Amino acid sequence: MRTGHRVTIREGTVAGRDFQVGTLSDIQGHCRFGDHVRLHSNVHIGQRSQVGNFVWIFPYVVLTNDPHPPSEVQSGVIVEDFAAIATMSTVLPGKRVGEGSLVGAMTLVRDDVPAGTICVGVPGKIVAETSKIRFKESGKLVYPWRRHFHRGYPQAIVNEWVQEFPDG
Repeated sequence: MRTGHRVTIREGTVAGRDFQVGTLSDIQGHCRFGDHVRLHSNVHIGQRSQVGNFVWIFPYVVLTNDPHPPSEVQSGVIVEDFAAIATMSTVLPGKRVGEGSLVGAMTLVRDDVPAGTICVGVPGKIVAETSKIRFKESGKLVYPWRRHFHRGYPQAIVNEWVQEFPDG
């Protein structure tokens, strides 16, 4: 595990291999994180949240957990493998962000985000499949992101991804 400065990780949190937490992030406890999860700075994770493997959560994201605040009810967010949640987004209690999906910057997620889709806006709406996004410069596919982004991952995992996506 690697952390920035002034990080809070409360009791009952379970984290997988190579967990990274940025400065001023707050994990409220009783959460589960898979392997190779990246939380940038100023991320808040509400209790009972579950985050899969190879997930990216960018700065100022909030995963909430109380559907009727203030209450004793806790319904954590579920973020599936390879999902990315962009800067300043909020995911409401009990919602699921599907595998390989992208939540755009400043999005309010009020409904589940299906796997492989892009959710943007306030309130969040599904606007496309991630498989439709292409780099402007090269025209190559952006998602799944592991087809081109490998920095910081173990070579054995990168080798698997290269075999999975030989076209890069």
